[in-house]
Amino acid sequence: MRYEVIHPGSNALVQVHLDPYEHIQAQAGAMVSRSEAIQVIGTLTGGMWRSFKRSALGGESLFFQELKAENGAGEVMIAPAVPGDIKVLPVTGGQDYYVKNGSLLASFENVTIDTKMQKISRGLFSGAGLFVIHATGTGSIAVSAFGALIEVPVPAGQKYVVDNGHLVAWYGDMEYRIVRGGKSWISSVTSGEGLACEFTGPGKIWMQSRNPEAFGAWIKTFVPTGGGVSIF
Repeated sequence: MRYEVIHPGSNALVQVHLDPYEHIQAQAGAMVSRSEAIQVIGTLTGGMWRSFKRSALGGESLFFQELKAENGAGEVMIAPAVPGDIKVLPVTGGQDYYVKNGSLLASFENVTIDTKMQKISRGLFSGAGLFVIHATGTGSIAVSAFGALIEVPVPAGQKYVVDNGHLVAWYGDMEYRIVRGGKSWISSVTSGEGLACEFTGPGKIWMQSRNPEAFGAWIKTFVPTGGGVSIF
């Protein structure tokens, strides 16, 4: 199995070459193209209960695609729904990841994708939902961003704050808590900064340069409404 990010930047895709009987798991609807040897199978990754948690509580699609080289070696290309960069992260026995809902594009090799319930306070206010995606095992995952994907190393003992709408992924062993975007609740509201996640190193964080919710709100201002009701 070989995979690489092509056309990096706002038009990034992942090109995957599979040997016979190898397969990957990808977001439903992520496939751009495939060779004749590749078969597409809808799966409930991790079983019905895990998939239900992802769909109903975590925000991920209920179904993933299994893209498998059934009839010899083949190639498949996958891409996220929104314009932005993609990063392939190595998963090992000593390094797992948490990924925000909607940011996991695919998993490769022997990676297990599960969901983990956050504390209620984190789940309600972190912007990641009650459940976050947990990637463990051996292999790699592809995470996608809206805009540029930025990697931030956080040294041991130091803190780093990321706005909830810009968070993509982080090391599984990092501690974090929910904080205000401003110095007080009033300043947070008046400055337009809401809640954020404060991480404590050591570890790494990946964030996106654009906030999908903020972009959606901006687009909505240009949409005509009828009878005071928006079409969105």
